[in-house]
Amino acid sequence: MLSKNLESIIPQLEELTRGLFPEILKIYRNPKSTAKEKKDGSPVTKADMYVHSMIVGFLEKNFSNIPVISEESFEQKNYKPAKEFWIIDPIDGTKEFVNKSDEFTTNIALIQNGKPVLGVVGAPAFNKVWSGVVKKPNPKKNLTNKRRPTLRIVTSKSHRTVIDTAFLNFLDKKGHRLKIIPKGSSLKICTLADKKADIYPRFGPTSEWDIAAADAILRSRGGGIFQIENQRPLEYGKKDSILNPMFIALADLNERKTILSLMDDFNKNLL
Repeated sequence: MLSKNLESIIPQLEELTRGLFPEILKIYRNPKSTAKEKKDGSPVTKADMYVHSMIVGFLEKNFSNIPVISEESFEQKNYKPAKEFWIIDPIDGTKEFVNKSDEFTTNIALIQNGKPVLGVVGAPAFNKVWSGVVKKPNPKKNLTNKRRPTLRIVTSKSHRTVIDTAFLNFLDKKGHRLKIIPKGSSLKICTLADKKADIYPRFGPTSEWDIAAADAILRSRGGGIFQIENQRPLEYGKKDSILNPMFIALADLNERKTILSLMDDFNKNLL
C-alpha cells in the first residue's frame, strides 16, 4: 500500500489536473472536433485520449508499483483486481463534452481494499478542481430522522430513466417538497460534496471509474454512497464486473437513516 501521507500527493495531482485544462478546452472549442464511437457504442474524443495518456503516464512514472485502470484501455476479460490501484476516467461526461454543455470532468482516484481513499476531479470549462482524502471511516453516530423542508435531488442531464421518474413521483406522494438539480458527469456527486444538494439516486448503469474520484471527495466531506439493494457502502475492484449496482449518494451521513429508510420503502414497493 502507498505508505506516504496521501495528502502530500494531492498538490501534484491538482497541478496535473489543472495542467490538462488548456488542451482539453482547445479541443472542446474547436468546431472541427468530432467524436468516434467505441465498441460499446459510447463516444470517445481526442480529449479523452489526450487526458488518458497524460494521467496514465504521470501515474506510471511516479507510482510505478501501483496498477492503473482507465476507461480508455480497460478490458474486462483481462481484469485482475488489486488491493490497491488507481482508477481514472479521462473525460467523464463525454456526451456533455460533445453537446457543448460544459459539464464534463477529469477524474483520478486511488482505491485501497475496495474503498476510494483519494480523489481529484477537474472541471475544465469551469476552471475548478475538487480533491479529498478519506482519513477515517465515516461516522455512524448522531444519525437523525431530520426532514428537510425541501429535498434537493441531483439528477442526470443525459441518462434519466423511468425509475428516476417513478422515484420523484414516490417522493412527491410522500409529501416531500423537491428541488431538482440536473447535472452532467461526476459534477453530480461534487454538487453533494459542496453541500448544494442532498441526494443523488442512480438507477441506471455506471462504471467504477465514473464515480470513484468524486466518491472519495464526498466521503472526505462527510457524505457517502450506498448500494440501494443492501444499503452497504459502494465497493470498488469487484472481481466479476467493473459496473456499479444501483446506488444513492448522500451529502450528509447524519441523514443516512432517514434517506436509506425512504429508499428501502421505494425499493420494496416499486423496484
